[in-house]
Order: sequence, then C-alpha cells, then structure tokens
Amino acid sequence: MNCSIILCSYNGASKLEATLKAIIQLQTEFDWELLLIDNNSTDSTGDIARSCLANSEIDYSVLECKTPGKMNAFWLGIRESKYDFILDCDDDNHLFPDYLQVGVNYLIENSKVGALGGHGIVKAHQVPDWFESYAKSYALGPQGKSGEVMPTFSHLYGAGCFYRKSILIDLAANGFYSLLTCRNGTELSSGGDVELCFAIQLSGFDLVYLNTLKFHHAISQDRLSFEYYLKLKAGIASSFPILDSYRISEFLNVISFINHLMSTEWIALKGLMKSTLFGNSSKRSKIDKVVTITKFKCFFKNFTLALKGFKRNQKIFR
Repeated sequence: MNCSIILCSYNGASKLEATLKAIIQLQTEFDWELLLIDNNSTDSTGDIARSCLANSEIDYSVLECKTPGKMNAFWLGIRESKYDFILDCDDDNHLFPDYLQVGVNYLIENSKVGALGGHGIVKAHQVPDWFESYAKSYALGPQGKSGEVMPTFSHLYGAGCFYRKSILIDLAANGFYSLLTCRNGTELSSGGDVELCFAIQLSGFDLVYLNTLKFHHAISQDRLSFEYYLKLKAGIASSFPILDSYRISEFLNVISFINHLMSTEWIALKGLMKSTLFGNSSKRSKIDKVVTITKFKCFFKNFTLALKGFKRNQKIFR
C-alpha cells in the first residue's frame, strides 16, 4: 500500500526548488514515487524539476500535459501512477518529513476513508492584518475536527490531500470526469477538489481531516494583497452553479433541478442589487460584491454544463 505524489505545476520554476527539497526529505517505511506534471508552462518548469531531482534517489517522472487546467494534469498523473494512494501536492507546498507516513498509515487503518486532508501553515515574510480571517481560501488552517468523518457535501482543499486511487479509477470507469478544469493558465478558477470530494462521498466513502498532517504553504507577497484575494474569491465563485449538479438526491428530476438553478440565479440577482445599492467600502462588502457579480455572470456561462453534469451524475451515482 504505497503512494504516488502528483505535483501539477504551471510556470512554477521559481517555487519548485524548495518544494522538491521537502519532498526529497520525506521519511517513509514504504516505496513511493513523484510524478511532476508540467501543465503547459511557458517557463523552465520542466528543466528546473529535472535539475532538482537529477541527483536524488527518489523514484520520479517529469511528464507534460499540454491541455491547460490543473485537473487535466492531475488526471494524467492518476492514469500514470503506479501506487494505491494518491497525494496531491501543489508546487508551493512544503510537506513535513512525516507527511506521507502519517497519511498512508491512517488510510491503511481506515478503509472507509476515501480522501484525507492535512493542515496548511502559512509561510510568508509578513501577512496583512486581515489575512487570518480569510486564510482558508488559501488552503490554510484546520478543515474540521481532526479524525472525525466530515458531513455530506463537505470538502477538503486539494493541497496536501490524499485520495484512495481505486475510488478514482472506478469513477473514471463509470464515466466520471472533472467538470471543472481549475487553474487554467493564469486564471484562478477552482472547484476540482470540491468535485472529487463530492464524488467520493456519493460513492460511499468518507472525508477526514487530520491536524497531524502538516505542510507549509509558501505564499509570495504579491498573493497577499487584498486585490489578489478578491481575484481568488472570484475564481472560487466561478464554479457556480456546477457543483450543485452533485446534489442529485435533492431533486426528483431534471425539471426540478432546472427550477433550482433558476431560483439560485434569482437569489444571485437580488444579492447583486443589494451589494450595488447598499454596499460599502468594508472588506466584507467588497468580497460579497465580487462573489455575487461572479456568480451572476457564471450562471449563464455554466448553465448547460451544470445541467449536463446533473444528468451524468444521476446515471453514475443512482
């Protein structure tokens, strides 16, 4: 019961050295491999990776995924992986030395757990005073009560998340694929990790967070501006309303799902009007406005895909 680390990177050349150094220093009692997926980078990501890993003793491969979008790269890694567990490691995650050992041990001992999340710790020169309140959007901090099964339609952030590979392979064999591509080039779109968590739960498996699984998340100063955070929140909101397509038990048929979508758009419209008319200059108001505007716009862009996803999910999970 060994592990494949999948590290997807787009233009990550400047971040990879520290990330790979931490991976090389992992301490385990079992075999593991690293699959670094260069996701259509325009910098020297692949060359830097090969240079950093060349003199190491770890089992590694550097692959190329020409199709933009993190989830496209991640699924390539899944197909090419050779071990029973998958660890999603971002190119700015510095895993603690015992990360693999703790995670794999837990998954071996808890066969109902399909995904296992860790605890991100910020690594930055200085963080602004508002940062702590919104840190979870950066894949930081606790994700629930450690060791407890999370409620249905909860999710774990993808950074540092373990997956039981057999579940993902079965999902793909039954027609599942990620509706959300995530991180397409410089776009900050997201939601692919949420999708996987929903699909794992609908397959009858549990999600768990462990506070003993720790990694540093190295965040550059340019990403600690409030302007960047607003873009990040817009990227998170851009999945609307696609993720609703997994709530198949809440709707009798396609018509009731369409009615739900129309209702959510009406709510988004009212929220847009409220934020426009009564919004103020507070950070909370600015966040609400960005999220509401993004949801309103993305409803029209994503309506067809959400409907297609609902029909597909009915077939897979019912």
